[in-house]
Amino acid sequence: MKARNGFTLVELLVVISIIALLISLLLPALAKAKKAALSTVCLSNLRELGQAYQEYGNGNEGSVPAYASDFPFAGDTGIDAAQYNAGWPRLLASYLTSEQIPYLPGTTEFSEPPAVLAIMTCPSTTNLPVIPASWGPGSSVAAWRQWNADGSDPQGGWIGSYGLNGWVYNPAHGQGLYSYIAQNLGSFQPAVSVQSYFWTRSNINSGVPLFADSVWEDSFPLWTDPVPGNLTGYAMSNMPTPFQIDSGTGMMQAFCIDRHSMAINVAFADGHAAHVPLANLWQLPWTPNWQSRRVVVNGP
Repeated sequence: MKARNGFTLVELLVVISIIALLISLLLPALAKAKKAALSTVCLSNLRELGQAYQEYGNGNEGSVPAYASDFPFAGDTGIDAAQYNAGWPRLLASYLTSEQIPYLPGTTEFSEPPAVLAIMTCPSTTNLPVIPASWGPGSSVAAWRQWNADGSDPQGGWIGSYGLNGWVYNPAHGQGLYSYIAQNLGSFQPAVSVQSYFWTRSNINSGVPLFADSVWEDSFPLWTDPVPGNLTGYAMSNMPTPFQIDSGTGMMQAFCIDRHSMAINVAFADGHAAHVPLANLWQLPWTPNWQSRRVVVNGP
C-alpha cells in the first residue's frame, strides 16, 4: 500500500478547529491577566500619591493641601488663574519626582513632567488630546485634563486619572472652597458646622480614602448620594452640581465608575491602596461624620 503523505482536508480542518478553540479559551484569560496587571500599576500610582500627600504635610508644618493656593507665588494675594488653579497636582508634583518642575514656555505656570504624568495617569485610561475649552472631566476609560492659566491651550492643562477626596483639603476661611462648600452644606445640615465634614491631620484615621480612580481631580461625596445611573462617567458634562440631595446625582458619581471590573482603586491614609467594589464606596468614611449605608450597583 502506498504511504500517505500530509494531512487530508478533514484532518487539517480538525486541527484548525482545535487551534481556534484553544485561542478562544485563552483570549479571555489573557485579557483578564492584562486588566489585572494594569490595575496593579494603578494601585502603585495611588500609593505614591498617598505618600506624597503625607510628605507634603510633613514638609509644611502638618498642614494639608489647600483647595486653591498661591503656590509658588508665596505672599501674593492677587487673584490669578495660574495661582488659584495650582491645585493638589501641582502642589504634590515635587514629591512625586526628583526632576525640576519646568514652566510652560513664556509663562509662570508649571508644566507636567513626564514622571509625574506617569504616576497621575491610570494605565487603564487614555489621554484625550483635546478637550473643549482646554479642560474637562474624564471617564472610566479616559483621563481628565485640568485647566491651564488662561484656558486657551488644550495641551497646557495637567492630565490625571485620580481624584482627591475633597474632605481632606484644608478648608481655610477666605478660600474659595470654604464659601463654595458652606453654601451647599447649609441646605443639607444647617445646624452642623462646615468644618465637621473635613478631616484634619489630627483626626484622620487609617481607613480614610485619600485618592481614588476618578473622572475629575477632586470630589466631595455625601452618604446620601445615589448610585449613578451611568457608570462610564460620560454622563457628566462637567463636575456634578455639589450636593444635589436625594433627587440629584451627587458627587459620588465622580468615583463610582466602572474602571476596574466594577471596582476602583483607592489609596488610604495609612499608606495602603486597595481594590474596592463600587457598592463598597458607601462604606468608606469619606467624612468624619459619614453614615455608612448599603447600596446596590448594577453592572452594564
